[in-house]
Amino acid sequence: TSGMDGVVMEEEDDDCPELVPIAAQPAPPARQIPVTIITGYLGAGKTTLLNYILTEQHHKRIAVILNEFGEGSALEKSLAVSQAGELYEEWLELRNGCLCCSVKDNGFKAIENLMEKKGKFDYILLETTGLADPGAVASMFWVDSELGSDIYLDGIVTVIDAKYGLQVCGKWLFGFKGLSHV
Repeated sequence: TSGMDGVVMEEEDDDCPELVPIAAQPAPPARQIPVTIITGYLGAGKTTLLNYILTEQHHKRIAVILNEFGEGSALEKSLAVSQAGELYEEWLELRNGCLCCSVKDNGFKAIENLMEKKGKFDYILLETTGLADPGAVASMFWVDSELGSDIYLDGIVTVIDAKYGLQVCGKWLFGFKGLSHV
């Protein structure tokens, strides 16, 4: 065949490149930790659902990050970890306000730093405030897989109060863009 500069190059299809032995097998990819966002209107039962999950005997390490409004404009964040039926609670400090309003990387890095400090979890549940747009929270998990994150967005669960659900649906689902996440 002819190269770009007019030089004729010979190709032999029968030649096979030599295989080079590898001393050690490549490390298997690290298991990513799934994160599920729990969202819903104020009083819908998000915390009740999470308490049930944390008190069940499932033998999983589950981190729950709560992001709720406290007194006044203060925002409190807490972490509860269930392990073999034991419940641990600790305050987790996130910079730049709430997860839904913070810079995308800060919330994401806060969760990864949490895993470095507390070890690996089997699952992470993130409860948003009743006022949060779940899409804004979810967008912080849309990271290029080439960056090698230890966590990924598994899903969004919207909790709706069965008794008042129809009354609240119109306000919440359309008012806070929740419909696209149900």
